[in-house]
Amino acid sequence: MAYSTGIMNKRVLILNKVTPTQADFGETTQYEVQSCVWANVTWNRGVKALREGALDSYDTVMFRMRYNSVVTRESRILYEGVTYQIQSLHADQQENIVQITATEIIK
Repeated sequence: MAYSTGIMNKRVLILNKVTPTQADFGETTQYEVQSCVWANVTWNRGVKALREGALDSYDTVMFRMRYNSVVTRESRILYEGVTYQIQSLHADQQENIVQITATEIIK
């Protein structure tokens, strides 16, 4: 599966878990914005599927961004109002790059 590279021109928010307080007991896990970054975003089904809006729960999205230490395997990605769960993360501090494969969280 090939992903394109290019200019990092998409605004992406990194969400991390909020430490639960006693008031949150029994609530679902909460996330808050930790960082706003610029990324290159590529879908694995190509441009045609993206244009047709034909993405489904089996599609993955590649986010490629500059290295950011707040991104962990447990983080979530918020892009264009949709939340994505990280499936794999490759961070290379020496190359100053983070490459993430993620899937949309279906509600």
